[in-house]
Amino acid sequence: MIRSIWLGLAAAAGLALAFLLFPSTYAEELTSGEVTVRLTDTRTGGIDVSVRVPARTSEVTLFATMPGMGHMTPAIIAERKTPGVFRATGELFSMTGEWVLTVEVDGEPVTFDITVDQGDR
Repeated sequence: MIRSIWLGLAAAAGLALAFLLFPSTYAEELTSGEVTVRLTDTRTGGIDVSVRVPARTSEVTLFATMPGMGHMTPAIIAERKTPGVFRATGELFSMTGEWVLTVEVDGEPVTFDITVDQGDR
């Protein structure tokens, strides 16, 4: 009986730790008009991005700039998953600070201000 309790507590602690280290939800959701961007993280390093746009959209590209430092990340071309849903994976933020995320929807830029305040996990 006591062994079962300890096993249950260990399993619960393991699940809690996994949730903290590998969250399954998006950390940040940004919306401007018909464009919604969901970021798995707002830290430096690689992240996953989901972009919701009008169903007629054929191309979505993302890149970030850091106006205060003159930095710009290479563009990441998002992959179309379903009409109106695109996904991208890559590094958008190379250091902490104030960034501007640009999402180009069929060539039209939509910008979002983002504060990156933590480094890699």
